[in-house]
Amino acid sequence: MKKILAFFLILLLLFFACSELTTEPLFNNDPIDFFPNKDGNFYNYNVSLFDTNGIILQTGTRKSVYNGDTIFYGTSFQVKSDVFELTSLQTENNSYFRKHSSGVNNCNTLDSIGSYYILPDSLRNNFSLALEYPFLNDSLEVNQTWHVFEIWTDIPQIQIFNVDAEVISLDTLTIIFQNTTRTTEVFKIRYDARFTTSLYQTPKLFEVNAWIAKGIGFIKWEGDAKLINFFAGAEIYPVNTTVSEELVSFNVK
Repeated sequence: MKKILAFFLILLLLFFACSELTTEPLFNNDPIDFFPNKDGNFYNYNVSLFDTNGIILQTGTRKSVYNGDTIFYGTSFQVKSDVFELTSLQTENNSYFRKHSSGVNNCNTLDSIGSYYILPDSLRNNFSLALEYPFLNDSLEVNQTWHVFEIWTDIPQIQIFNVDAEVISLDTLTIIFQNTTRTTEVFKIRYDARFTTSLYQTPKLFEVNAWIAKGIGFIKWEGDAKLINFFAGAEIYPVNTTVSEELVSFNVK
């Protein structure tokens, strides 16, 4: 009996010793959460803008934080507050999203319709669009596709803007976190957009690639400024440029 009691005492000592050594994870390790969205989560990115020849035009930063919620169209959306700094010019912008069981939807409001800035003046009072669109799917896998967004003119009825997404690969990227480097698996998502203002016009094509990691979120964006502006919900970056946003620090609760 004494041997059994001693055995259980040893087990208890080992349990508490291991508990004291356990540390809280540095970021969200939920295996299915590619978009941690608690209030106060923030992401800081270094930004570079390139011309069509690949020459750097501007550099700067983008700072994003999830900052409360609001109601649009009777539905609750979270607020994402961005501060963009490019060559000493600072721009602040709010966009809105809703996380649900199937993924993440972005909201279209009067002050956050990123596609509005793509349209020519002649069409800005003659279009129809959804109130929200599926920006991200929850369970990602290679070769997965989904329809993201579209805009139609009212008269005549023409699809003038269309965005689709595809998960094209599972890669590894190195990120910097708390002055250390970490290699993590990321899904690479390609967003393709087609834009036309006439049935007889050859569509213009835009492309953006995004890399996203479990428990962290988006760690890199790269592609056409028009499409990145669309997702940001504002005319942030100059047209006819390629934008690169790379994560340099973050905090996920």
